[in-house]
Amino acid sequence: MTVLKKDVSLRFPHLVILKASAGSGKTHALSKRFVQLILSNKIQNNNLRNILAITFSNNAAKEMKERILKWLKLVYLNSQEAEEISHLVSLERGELTDKAGELMDEILNNYSDFQVRTIDSFMTTVFRASAIDLGYNPEFEILMDNSPLIEYSFNLFLKNVEEGSKEGALLEEIVNKIQEQRQSEGSYLWDPSENIVDQINNMHRKFSAIWKKPETGDFDEDMYKLRERLKAIIEKTEDRIEKSGLERSKGSKYNRVSIAVREGRFSDIVGESGDRIPVTKTTKRDLLPFYEQISSLWKEACELINQYTSLYAQTYYTPYLKIYKEFIDTVEMVKRHQEKIFIGDINRELTRYLNCNIVPDVYFRIGETISHFLIDEFQDTSPIQWKNLFPLLENSLSQKGSLFVVGDAKQAIYGFRNADYTIMKDIETKNPFPSAEHIVGELNINYRSKQKILDFNEQVFKEIIAKSNKYGEAGKRSGLTDYSQEAKGENKNSGYVEVVLLERDDEDLPERQKIRELIEELRRRGYQYKDIAILTRRNDDVVKITTWLNEGDIPFISYSSLDIRRRKVAVEIVSLLNFLDSPMDDLSFASFVLGDIFRGTLKRYYPDMSRERFREFFFTHRDSPPLYKPFQKEFANIWEEYFEGLFRMSGYLPLYDIVTEIFSTFKVFEICSDEEAAFVKILEVIKEFEGKGYNTLRDFLSFTRGSEADESEWDMNIPKETEAVNVMTFHKAKGLEFPVAVVLIYPEHHTGFNYIIKEDREGVSLLKITGDMARGNSQLDNLYYEDQIRDMVDSLNTLYVSFTRARDELYILGVRKKDSFPINLLPANDYPPSVKPSIVFPGDKTIPAQFEISHCCKKIEWQLGTDRTLNIEERERGEFIHRVLSSIEFINEGFEEGLTKIIKRVKDGTGAEYDENALAEAVMGIIRHGEISGYFRYRPDRVVKREQEFTDLEGNLFRMDRVVIDKDKVMVIDYKTGMDREAEDTYISQIKTYLKIMKEIYPDRTIEGKIVYIDLKRVMGVN
Repeated sequence: MTVLKKDVSLRFPHLVILKASAGSGKTHALSKRFVQLILSNKIQNNNLRNILAITFSNNAAKEMKERILKWLKLVYLNSQEAEEISHLVSLERGELTDKAGELMDEILNNYSDFQVRTIDSFMTTVFRASAIDLGYNPEFEILMDNSPLIEYSFNLFLKNVEEGSKEGALLEEIVNKIQEQRQSEGSYLWDPSENIVDQINNMHRKFSAIWKKPETGDFDEDMYKLRERLKAIIEKTEDRIEKSGLERSKGSKYNRVSIAVREGRFSDIVGESGDRIPVTKTTKRDLLPFYEQISSLWKEACELINQYTSLYAQTYYTPYLKIYKEFIDTVEMVKRHQEKIFIGDINRELTRYLNCNIVPDVYFRIGETISHFLIDEFQDTSPIQWKNLFPLLENSLSQKGSLFVVGDAKQAIYGFRNADYTIMKDIETKNPFPSAEHIVGELNINYRSKQKILDFNEQVFKEIIAKSNKYGEAGKRSGLTDYSQEAKGENKNSGYVEVVLLERDDEDLPERQKIRELIEELRRRGYQYKDIAILTRRNDDVVKITTWLNEGDIPFISYSSLDIRRRKVAVEIVSLLNFLDSPMDDLSFASFVLGDIFRGTLKRYYPDMSRERFREFFFTHRDSPPLYKPFQKEFANIWEEYFEGLFRMSGYLPLYDIVTEIFSTFKVFEICSDEEAAFVKILEVIKEFEGKGYNTLRDFLSFTRGSEADESEWDMNIPKETEAVNVMTFHKAKGLEFPVAVVLIYPEHHTGFNYIIKEDREGVSLLKITGDMARGNSQLDNLYYEDQIRDMVDSLNTLYVSFTRARDELYILGVRKKDSFPINLLPANDYPPSVKPSIVFPGDKTIPAQFEISHCCKKIEWQLGTDRTLNIEERERGEFIHRVLSSIEFINEGFEEGLTKIIKRVKDGTGAEYDENALAEAVMGIIRHGEISGYFRYRPDRVVKREQEFTDLEGNLFRMDRVVIDKDKVMVIDYKTGMDREAEDTYISQIKTYLKIMKEIYPDRTIEGKIVYIDLKRVMGVN
């Protein structure tokens, strides 16, 4: 079935669901659809601003934008590759080419209309536009990590905890209940506040993805009654056992239950019901009545234990929920006071509004603008995101718009982020928008992997897993067992797969040797290091692998360590910033002084100063805080040269300038040249940070302490051609491909669930359910089973992602310990080591020409205090006159009238109030001056640059007031206002710099300059 039809064949409204297995070109299809929409003259409401493409990551948004622009470029250049687009749009080739060119210009001129955005970015925009309606300040700061603010709020809450206070009584009650719930083998809760804050943090993250309110049922009375009944039954059972003289059964759970009940440790009986009778069976007639009584009593006890287990599961988190509800008002108060909002609040607040049947105004404005929606990676949509998008999509489709979604439920691996692949599975079979045509298609050609890799995946997922009683249901739910895919023509009957099972040995580590041997063998056959990727499940294993490669002198890139905050030099820069923000921070000051950057600087300029000397200094003065004061005295020259300027600038200069000054002062690009990428990334992060409206050092330092949720903002970009082995987790590898993939698999062990959520119409309940609690309790077992299936779907999908990254060769290394998951799914016998494909000829290995990057290390020249040359009023008046003169290219007859209009226009634009006649007289007086009036006259070959920026050879920018360029001569004119000529030497030096730049640009022409004193009506020539 052809999903992308020609524009004349499209009927609106319509909903297209495109199922796209790994390597089938979903981003390719999505970008083609976008280009078809904007190029067509048959599709209504198809301007740039009428189309919104939604992705789930910044990298995906960037890639889609690049692909769309590339398509337009190919169409404009009449490339053969553009035939795919011409088949979708009913325009003649000439018209198509012209329109592609116009669209590229439109995108670049109106980039904000080019809407390819992450879903978080889009929903944040919607929320910000509705902030006032929702009771928030529109200038709020979005927090990606909730923990610091929640901890701060909890500490505020604890301030009110004292004897006799409401907060104190609540906390005492909560702590007692938490301790009561903990089983006897658990450790004593020495610091309950830490445990409570951790649970509240986790709960808040969970509730952010749920629009229903958490419920806390009161089951204290019911649990008390159950405990009393259990005590009575256990006492009665014990009495019957003693009187009967029957032998106690060693395998019965009764023994543990009876001890726990009598000692009042009821949390220990949870999940302990069983079928084995407390006593061994007897054939003696006189003892049979006792046996039957004991059996009946135990059956009754087991039923009570099951009931108690159900209540325990429902009330385990009640203490935390109670305190959460009490102190959440404090959190809200702090958020509003600090004008901050959690990223998770955005979707939840919008949903709360929509649930009240109140649609924010911005929804109507968006509905009037956006007609066509495209959604990438649809399987990663969360229920709350879908709920918030739904009204917009419904509105678009009701007005003959379209929705085009692409995804693959088999690659849904973000369940831990509340993504729900079932949303996509549901709309594949049921149309949620009855007014729209419902089209479901599947991309079944794999353009990435060769045939044998596809065969291997089909055997694992469509045979082994499909036939498994244990994993079959999970595989079926995400579509792993019934997808359809085939290799493209040239990839058929080719490729290589090898499965090697290794016995686990934590001392010799056979996988280490195998990986090294594999890389060696691949290199011998012609592969480069960059062609190889090693994938594994956990970050800890990534670190191990990089250690093995490092020991073997094999170059590598670890995608789990690209976060520059983990690099030593970045930590040192942050330490210095911490000190500048808080000079009392002795640890940060000492950390920087004893670090590599400072040591490298002193090694070059003060070779006698050793690190040991500074370490001894800090040790000697450790009891004399702040440390920088004795440092100033003992190392006066070093302090003055390296720290004095930074110390004075802190608080005055913008953040970016402070950091560039640090880089210049310590010459970091020279001292630590191998860390250039990290230093550049620091500057990029600061630029992005300031672009969000923040500029204080303290805010930035708080941002550096952000969680892994922010890690993508700190990741260094690695050039694609870097000659190194790629090492990453399965999750990081999603969306990537490599000629060779080596997948290292260790046994996985299920560790249970922190929370199991039970939803009903009114709200949600948080349950604590373990495997033992689920057994024998049908209600809990059903809930536990569903979470187990969801967890298994995530695990199998993650395995599928890792097995589908390879293009040519796939190697699976399974390190087994008994018959454990997922090693037990590998068909090792069918894919033993065999004859490898013929030698690979990688082509031209020549290294592209390199160019040297230079970094300007010029220190900032600045002074504190007021500018002595011009006061504020004079400066504003001077800027006004500069703006007037910059609007004048040439003068002609009747120019006075035109000048009056220019002055009026500048006044309207600035809001300034000046005497128009006085200004006109001042400007005309200088324009008519005999020495420069000729440079305002028109000539056919004359070019005039006004307020033009030029750069010198070092990359410094200079803005020149007026540059008049003739065939044989260049005149640079610089305007000065005011009556003061004290700074004339500075003016002359400045214009000589301008003349030098012009000479470099126009070496064959005469270069002259003139300083024009407007108020003095004087002109000074400079050669």
